[in-house]
Amino acid sequence: METEPQGPLPSFFVKVVKALLFVMAVILVLYHGATVWTSFHGAMKHYTVHVTGALFFASLWLILHGNENTQSAWIRWANIIVGLVAAVLSAVTGYYLYENAETLEITQPFVDDTTILIGLLLVFTVLVVAWRIWGAPIAIICFCAALYLMYGHMLPEPFASRPQPMNVAVSFLGGIGGPRGVLNYAPLSADMIFLLLVYGGLLHGTKVISMFGALGAAIGNVLRGGVAYSAIVASTLIGMVTGQAVSNIALSGVMTIPTMKQNGFNPNEAGAIEVMASTGSQLLPPIMGLGAFLMAVILGVSYIDIVIAGLIPGLLYMLAIAISLNSLIGSKVDLANKKEDVDWGKIKWVLPSFLISFTVLIVLLVMRFSPPMAGFWGGVIILVLSFARPARYRPSLEEIRGGFVTGIMTAVQLVVILAAIGIVVQTLTTTGLGVSAGSLISQVSRDSVLTALAVGMVVSLIVGMGLPTPAAYALIAIIVVPSLIDAGLEPLTANMYGFYFAIFSALTPPVAVGILVAVRISGGRFMASAWEAAKLGGLALLIPFLFVSFPSLLDPDNLTLEAMVGIGIYVASAFMIGGALYGAFSRPLTLKERLLFGITAPVCLLGYLATHQVWIGLIPVVVLILRMVMRRKSGPVSQTAQ
Repeated sequence: METEPQGPLPSFFVKVVKALLFVMAVILVLYHGATVWTSFHGAMKHYTVHVTGALFFASLWLILHGNENTQSAWIRWANIIVGLVAAVLSAVTGYYLYENAETLEITQPFVDDTTILIGLLLVFTVLVVAWRIWGAPIAIICFCAALYLMYGHMLPEPFASRPQPMNVAVSFLGGIGGPRGVLNYAPLSADMIFLLLVYGGLLHGTKVISMFGALGAAIGNVLRGGVAYSAIVASTLIGMVTGQAVSNIALSGVMTIPTMKQNGFNPNEAGAIEVMASTGSQLLPPIMGLGAFLMAVILGVSYIDIVIAGLIPGLLYMLAIAISLNSLIGSKVDLANKKEDVDWGKIKWVLPSFLISFTVLIVLLVMRFSPPMAGFWGGVIILVLSFARPARYRPSLEEIRGGFVTGIMTAVQLVVILAAIGIVVQTLTTTGLGVSAGSLISQVSRDSVLTALAVGMVVSLIVGMGLPTPAAYALIAIIVVPSLIDAGLEPLTANMYGFYFAIFSALTPPVAVGILVAVRISGGRFMASAWEAAKLGGLALLIPFLFVSFPSLLDPDNLTLEAMVGIGIYVASAFMIGGALYGAFSRPLTLKERLLFGITAPVCLLGYLATHQVWIGLIPVVVLILRMVMRRKSGPVSQTAQ
């Protein structure tokens, strides 16, 4: 029997909060499920219910989380106090804004003192909940942005902003009477992603996630070092339905990292493999990263158009990681390949139910049904089919309940981060700070596309450092993307370029939250793990330059011959650079060969991207590969130069 955590709160109170948390989960799912079919009230009331309901749920979760004895006393009490205060404030502010929604839509920003106080309390609630769930950096950034909108006019030039009356500033920040500030992205989270993330949670509760682990183990039993490939497969499959890098590392890493360590990979390598696989899963459907939904809203296109655009870059990313991994495995002469027991029955009975529900979800998206509709039917089908399995592979009600709450919590966490980042976006747009930053990038690039791309990449990596992908992309879309469009890129290409670098936000030192999570599991060292991740995924940083040079890569139906040649050169370059980094290319390489590969491959690839001249990119690569094949036939090479 499960024992209650012996935390600082009375057991009766904990039981009440747990029951209330589950009731709120049911209410949120029923409400969002019902809105797929009908509308209960106006848009502002809908978004108010969505955001304040999510804040209330998150507050209850913080109270329970603070009652766990897995953290220091001050962290526990911080969670409990924030949870209690936020629960009260979210209920009060939500009730007030709901009851006065129609009036506020007409009167804003000319609101009374009571409404200003409610707006400030709502902003405060969002900030403290974001602090406890997402960490101090994002909360500090959002808090500073709010202060800048209200008091930025008091700063000296050139940092001063236009003065904003308090009622205007608070109306904008608090989303009073319109989808602004904390409600900026409420249409996105309420009307697009919520039920998709609940579907991802149900995959946990119906044993699909554990089936991915069995499927990965089966792959790992076939190939030398295949346990690492199985980690990529499992992490990618899980990430495809969570759309988050850091949570995916924590979720799948506890299975994959220890297994890789047992099979001969050192802790730094095992952590890096997991990190790179989880990061790339944000480029693949059905959920991708949350930034993909943001992109759909920004561009005013269907989400499935973004999925299609990201398909080839996502596959190229995963292929680049697999190629680098192949070189890593080739360099390890003592790599073990321990056979794992595979539960083939689980694969046999669980995989079909997942494939059917997943196929229905994708088909509905392709047919231009809304994401909530697709998520609704995907969830219904996986639940129904899971009970058609034999008893051994049938989920228990407790497992379904756990998966259900996990999905809700994932969705709520993203509602919170979107509400918080909405404060920053509102400040950047209202003060014009985002436009000024974009103009500065344009001035630096001086109308040079190559310079704009290079500067945009550096700024994107810096802006996104330590932030969740959606927050990183939201800032990049305002600061960097306009300058890329000014340099001549199409809006879709420019936004995809920014989104691609936003997914690296979890990997950029010195913050690198994804690396930190992996290190906690692997027991490796931070900088060593970051270096291994850079070796594995360094070439993946060139993929955005590939689809900028050949925009048809974002439109698979109209893929050009030049783009296909570019893919071939990229893949060949990946093998060569992987060989140069790890000293193996189907066999050990000499120092001279490693230098030749390491210099020639990127030069040929970048030369082709810049000139579109096949002889620059293709011929040298083919000659080098043929040379290596001939050298291999001539006999073994000394390993002393590795």
